[in-house]
Amino acid sequence: MIVPRSVTNSVRYTLFSKPLSDCIRSAVGTAMLCALSLIVGPAWSYPGGWFASSTLHAQPPVNDSLYAEAMNAGYAMLRGGETALAIDAFERALRFNPGSSVAYLQLGYATLSLGRNVEAVRYFEEALARDESLDAARRQLGYLYADLGRTAQALAVFVRLRDAGRTLPLDHIAIGNLSAQLGDLAGAERAFNAARETGDPAVMDDANRGLRNIARVGVGSGGFLELYLAPFYQDRFDNTVGIGLLRVGLRGGGWWQPTMYGSLRATRDTRSTGGRQPVLFNDNTIIPALGVRVRPGRGGLVLYAEAGAALPLVDSDSADAEVDLRAGVNYTLAREHPLRTGSSPRLVTEVSGDATYYDRFDQNVIAYAQWRESLRFGRATGAMVDVYARGWGSTDSRGDFFNRVVEGGGGVAFHLPVGGLRTSVYLDLLRGRYLSEPPATSGLPRIYDDWRITVTTGLFRFFPIGRK
Repeated sequence: MIVPRSVTNSVRYTLFSKPLSDCIRSAVGTAMLCALSLIVGPAWSYPGGWFASSTLHAQPPVNDSLYAEAMNAGYAMLRGGETALAIDAFERALRFNPGSSVAYLQLGYATLSLGRNVEAVRYFEEALARDESLDAARRQLGYLYADLGRTAQALAVFVRLRDAGRTLPLDHIAIGNLSAQLGDLAGAERAFNAARETGDPAVMDDANRGLRNIARVGVGSGGFLELYLAPFYQDRFDNTVGIGLLRVGLRGGGWWQPTMYGSLRATRDTRSTGGRQPVLFNDNTIIPALGVRVRPGRGGLVLYAEAGAALPLVDSDSADAEVDLRAGVNYTLAREHPLRTGSSPRLVTEVSGDATYYDRFDQNVIAYAQWRESLRFGRATGAMVDVYARGWGSTDSRGDFFNRVVEGGGGVAFHLPVGGLRTSVYLDLLRGRYLSEPPATSGLPRIYDDWRITVTTGLFRFFPIGRK
């Protein structure tokens, strides 16, 4: 029997036991130490004291008859529908046998039936700590983790069963669904295919449904359409900038996911003006282009190249179309780290970066990187709120001061389901610093404060080839 973490097999002396004993025999010169020991020692060693810790006390002896009596009383209460009284009985049984995995298991199911899921998780964890062979309890714990938003922990439970060769057909479905939630579409596809191989008709239906769902978001070969919109307001320039991107193309499967597409990019702000002496705050253009890209290992790294034409959206004497050639690499990573207190809040880490060569901007290479760490409240299927810290920086190969800057700060984001699309609103309060002194003609200070409002939304539709 595994001894619970909260008890030991014999009495341990507390940190202050010896000073208490010495105090009785000490001379007047140690009176102050004795007084401190007499005050703090009981608080440390007393079970309800300031520093109470059950690991400092002896394990109560096992009393088989009283334990069995309490367990039988608990079962009787369950049969009579008195779940709360059954919980009291099972907790009493633990006082007579603290190492009982069965008592913890019954407490888990009883609290679960009352909707007290966080308590149920703790009891199932305690039961498994004492008897790791309780596969039914492990599965229940996995589903509870998933319900509480602790997706990575839930997946680890079912993966452990799979790796131990103790899976049921439905475990593959759980692995598939959880892998898809974490963005591992390749892992989800493998799990659903494993479920299909079990031969269970009901499970095969779930597996086929799962494969169709992940196909819609991009597994295998097929056509796709994606739209991204990200207008933002920048207080520092009192300017609103509209940014949009549309892509339509064909994508292959395999490790590289080779893709061919047509795209349309557009940028327009509210302060730029045309005429003989145009004043431009942004690259106000619309750019149709053809492109190719690969995504090694179907991960967050993308390499791409595009050729198109930049058509100006602001009139000027030199408002002619220009050839736009660009090639680069970008990377995105988003991970949620569930907290043990339940489904909300969750810690969310987002990292992104891009380095792109622009032939049109005097063959410049512009790179940026961003990190955002958020505390997220709410469920992924509904509205969510983030409170976050954010850092951002950019540089370029030509040393242009306006491309060489760092910013830091924080803000609040609201993620809302609007018309079937996920729409996010970010409110940022930032302090920035140019890496080199801006020229006097720019009128810009080297260190600045700024607040911004950004709205992002978009969609992705995938049309698989050969998927039934």
